[in-house]
Amino acid sequence: MPHDRPVQRMAVRGIGAVAAVAVAAGLVLSGGPARGRMERRDEARREDLSRISQLIACRAGTSGRLPPHLSPSETCPGPVREADPFTGERYRVEPLANGSYRLCAGFELPPPAVRDWPDRDGDCLVFDLPGPSPVQVVPSPAG
Repeated sequence: MPHDRPVQRMAVRGIGAVAAVAVAAGLVLSGGPARGRMERRDEARREDLSRISQLIACRAGTSGRLPPHLSPSETCPGPVREADPFTGERYRVEPLANGSYRLCAGFELPPPAVRDWPDRDGDCLVFDLPGPSPVQVVPSPAG
């Protein structure tokens, strides 16, 4: 039995070392708590841009044009947060030529490979403006 103590100590140290390596590898692979905070901040920014896009779609109506401001109206939801809550930097709205627009924020991480995010162009999400409603011509009654 006296010979078992050194072997037991070595086994405990070996298990402890393996556990420490496993924890360190897990932190490296997951990015640790700092990456989790960045992901939560980026998700808050994405949610803000999504709300802004909903307000833009409502304010644009069927005109197919960006509204001049982002203030809510009686029929459109609001208010929306127009600046990054973590940096104070204002979100940017950039019109595109093809009836689309970009909403931009200072994202901390590269775009995720997730289907529920709109198209991301660098630090901007790309949205389409609602198109004009088709005009229906109603024939006048013959009379």
